[in-house]
Parts: sequence; structure tokens; C-alpha cells
Amino acid sequence: MAEKRPPAPAASAAELSAWRAYISATRAVTAALDDDLSDFGVTLADYELLAQLGQAPDRRMRMSELAQIAMVSRSRLSHRMKVLEEAGWVDRVRCSEDKRGLFAVLTSKGVKKVAQIAPTYQKSVQTRLLKHLSSSEQLQVEKIFSKISKAITISELSLCEKSTPRN
Repeated sequence: MAEKRPPAPAASAAELSAWRAYISATRAVTAALDDDLSDFGVTLADYELLAQLGQAPDRRMRMSELAQIAMVSRSRLSHRMKVLEEAGWVDRVRCSEDKRGLFAVLTSKGVKKVAQIAPTYQKSVQTRLLKHLSSSEQLQVEKIFSKISKAITISELSLCEKSTPRN
């Protein structure tokens, strides 16, 4: 049986304000980047997958590792990879050591796509986020979100699909 936790204390007005500012800005920046990348036929999440593969040794990564880095379920990643594979930007290759395992591999066409998108992505990040922050604020943002990322472990997150009870 699950251990019962005491109820969390109510958030203060300042805490709620900080949360709302964060979530609003995060959604706005993500939506703006999605919009900026839409001319290339990708979302921000798609570009991040392609870029991760582009930086990996031999431009390949185990699907399970990529899912963990992208913080998505394996089935969600599989769906996105199918779309990227149909575009010719990635291949999925069986792992020779583990017949059940798959590698995601960035194709030469995918390398070209990442190179094509990168300048727009970099400009968009600069325009949508970084230009609004001083150098010291950028360092603060990095420090704050690194601290939060370290505090939330992957094992705490439910990246598996939750089954919905049938009626």
C-alpha cells in the first residue's frame, strides 16, 4: 500500500506568482520556438531529438537512452521517431548485443537537416529568450534550472504510459 504523505502547505502569493511567471514564459517560449521551426517541418521537440543524435558518438544512441534524455516515454519517442524516420532523417537499427534493443541513428539527410535548422534555432533562442536577459540573469537562470533538474530525478518521473481504467 502506498505511503500517505502529509498535505503540502499552501503556496504563498509570491510562490504562486513565481510559478505562474515560469509556466507562462516556458509555454510562450516553447510555442514561439515551435512556430519558428515549423517552416522546416519540425517541432522544437523533434529538433532536440535530431540535435541530440547529431552530438552522439557515431550519431547514434540507444532508444531507451534517448527517451530518458528527452524525458519522454518510450512509446512517445517511438511515435516521434517513426515520423522522423519517414522523413529520412533517422534510422532505427537493431542492437547487435541485445536483439530487443534499438539504436536511433541520424542519417546523412538528418545531418543536413540539423545543419539547415541550426541557425534559425540559435537565432530563435536568442530572440525569444536570451536577448531579454542580462549576462548575469542568464547565469542565474542556468544556476536555478540546473538546481531544479538535479533535484528531480528521472526515477521520480512516470515516463511510462499510465493505464486508464475501463468502465
